Amino acid sequence: MKVFHVVLFALFALLSDSTNAQVDKNNQLQNTYASYYSLERENIYLHLNKAVFIQEETVWFKAYIYNKDTNKPSLNSTNIFVVLYDDEGIELEKKLFFAQNGVVSGSIDLDSNVQPGTYYLRAYTNWMNNFPEDESFISLPINVVNPYKDENQHIEDLEVTASHDIQFLPEGGYAIVNTSNTIGVKLTNESGKGTKVKGVIFDANDTEISAFETNEFGLGKFSLNYEDNNTYHAIYTVDGKKEKAYLPNPKTTGFTITIDNYTNDKYTYINLKTNNKTLEQNKNKTYYLVINQNSKVSVVNLDLNQFKTENTIPVESANLVPGVNTIALFDDNLNPILERLIFNYTNLNLASVNTNVKKDKDSIAVNLKVNTKENKNQASQLSVSVLSNRSITNTTKANIISAFLIQPYIKGQIQNADHYFKTVDRLKKYDLDLVLLTQGWSKYEWKSIKKGGIPVTYDFDVGLTIEGTFNRDAKKNKVNRAHMFSMTNDVNEYAAIDANSNRFTFENYYLKDEAVINFSLYEDAKVVPKVNPIIKTVNGNRDLVHAFPSQRISNETSSKESTLRTAFKAYKIEKLDTVSLSYTKQKTIEKPLKHEKSYVANKYSNGIKIDSTIERTYFNISDLINANGFVVEDLAGSGYTRIKNRNPTTFLGSNEPILIIDNVNLGTNYDILFNMTFEDIDEIYLNTSGLGYGAQAGAGVIRVCLLYTSDAADER
Repeated sequence: MKVFHVVLFALFALLSDSTNAQVDKNNQLQNTYASYYSLERENIYLHLNKAVFIQEETVWFKAYIYNKDTNKPSLNSTNIFVVLYDDEGIELEKKLFFAQNGVVSGSIDLDSNVQPGTYYLRAYTNWMNNFPEDESFISLPINVVNPYKDENQHIEDLEVTASHDIQFLPEGGYAIVNTSNTIGVKLTNESGKGTKVKGVIFDANDTEISAFETNEFGLGKFSLNYEDNNTYHAIYTVDGKKEKAYLPNPKTTGFTITIDNYTNDKYTYINLKTNNKTLEQNKNKTYYLVINQNSKVSVVNLDLNQFKTENTIPVESANLVPGVNTIALFDDNLNPILERLIFNYTNLNLASVNTNVKKDKDSIAVNLKVNTKENKNQASQLSVSVLSNRSITNTTKANIISAFLIQPYIKGQIQNADHYFKTVDRLKKYDLDLVLLTQGWSKYEWKSIKKGGIPVTYDFDVGLTIEGTFNRDAKKNKVNRAHMFSMTNDVNEYAAIDANSNRFTFENYYLKDEAVINFSLYEDAKVVPKVNPIIKTVNGNRDLVHAFPSQRISNETSSKESTLRTAFKAYKIEKLDTVSLSYTKQKTIEKPLKHEKSYVANKYSNGIKIDSTIERTYFNISDLINANGFVVEDLAGSGYTRIKNRNPTTFLGSNEPILIIDNVNLGTNYDILFNMTFEDIDEIYLNTSGLGYGAQAGAGVIRVCLLYTSDAADER
């Protein structure tokens, strides 16, 4: 169980004596949170090349898969599903992509059936189906427009009746009487975008009590001391018209909270407030303050006998987890009675990219430098979309930092997410705090968390599992095998056929779109002619158990024709002349094998230089070995991997090849090999015959030459 320690100053008077019952409840809360978040949580972010497309254009993207616990790329799922939805939440197209080391690039074509309008892309993995929360990624709206439509047609249809929505949201969830409450304000227009507005708060006697003003994103807050038997309303002006809205009614007892984590760089101030009636009703009770981010949790016991109507708890921000923290107050029966999300910028280790653009005649050179907090060089994955600074095709403000550090914890959607991570200052911190104040409670609800550990119902998908059968029964007195062969995928594999079910299975294969796969039936060593296979992929078309969330669907006019005219008028897209492009393909210069003559047996081996071509062709080292005469098997439940020669040369002997790394003979211990990446290897020599190595190597030899190591003496 992971626990992070919160240093609380000036809190000791509030702490309760630790009776056995209180200790049990404290431990129960910690264990429940830790158990619920014990499974790895994946998040995905799609970086799109732009946000506005013309009909029949291609949407390009790069997907990043993120592990929320480790803050590193998630490696367990390789199958990423990307789905295109229209503005009514109807699925139009689904594609499967294979991720390597937590990243994948791909595209979705907007075919002729995709009419002008608003659309969304959704990305998810099969593993996400284990959780009650929707962990999938949903893009900000992308717009498809018709470039050939006359923008002056039916201009009168563009007129839309202005409307807006205003909400008053007590911090923590609700307001109580006879104490100071912080009330958040959220005002959005018909498109869901925030709007600046000023307003005044009046009581039932029309006496001015307070005032408020929202920022450019339509967010603000004010303080209000509710009195018994009084009501409150707001008067504000939108589009030159005065409007009136009533504030929510308070409760007679309870607690409220005010958080300040932006005025002081060192401390986060938690202000818990209540009224005398509440304290009187809860004498001798212990409440519990919980601060958590995923499995990292801290619980503090609060003795209500020591409580006042207002209690300020300073927390050292360095002892909070970087990113979103959930602060919740539980009563003595472990029921949550208020909750507040905050964002902690302290110790947030974010990389930045500096760009240096140089123009040379008709070319533009862009140099990118990745900077980390410690100024350390590290391998990075980047994706770049280059558009003119006058382009209107990139209208969204999506942000990968917000997508991974904030979006997974909230139910709504953040407007202009990149605003909060560029040149961060006190005002940016205040603006982001307003976002979280008005978002309400966390996406992770206590009714789910209190159930504890989540059972694993859905697996990590790694490649495709192919099942099949032939249109004739397997003969029980024969050795029956299915042969799967594909030139375009470098696949040449055999699988046993179950004599009872007549079925065969190939697991964890990476097959290209529209690849031609051939299947043959072998009885003993002979192929059987004129048989046909019946094939299906078990995991090639996974669905997500969570419905498409309605709050992501556009609130604009439901008429696609009106949406088209609005978009077309706004973007002023022109039809461009067709330009023919030509290119000259440069001859590929093959690098010589540096170690080819370092050992005599290398001349009998298939020597391979690890370069960019190899890295693009093969998913990992296992794929490379599989395509060159050996079979890599993951032994389920055993924790290790085995390599076999497809056609061993020994009789009744081992069919496992010898592994040699930089002249160190490791025998058949392959563990170190599969901890490597292509970046570690300079060359690899695959010898399926064992020639040059003697009788000990009858099942072949895999010889690896590491990158940046000196040549060792020839092995004797």
